[in-house]
Amino acid sequence: MEKKSSNWYVPPDILVHFALPLIAIISLLTVPLVSDLENGDALKIYFAGLGFAAVGTILLFIARLPLYRRGRFWTVGPRELDRTHRKLYWTAYLFVLAAFGLLAIAWLRTH
Repeated sequence: MEKKSSNWYVPPDILVHFALPLIAIISLLTVPLVSDLENGDALKIYFAGLGFAAVGTILLFIARLPLYRRGRFWTVGPRELDRTHRKLYWTAYLFVLAAFGLLAIAWLRTH
């Protein structure tokens, strides 16, 4: 019997149905953040930065999960990951980079 958890293939046409609401949710969260950047509300920017950091950390864990299952805990970079997990790896780092930028902006607003 084949193990079902390794068959995570999602057809691209079905994936679009998940991508469009995700883009809408991200847009609804980032548009007020841009207005807060203009107004200078540092607390909201700080919590948005923490949220982006949490999402980035979770995505990074999920992206590296195949390596963890193989017992490869001390590898650097995504070269041993497959294409799907490599994309997830770089998406996680985009979230972490956005979090770093938002936290830096919040820090500069308070000082």
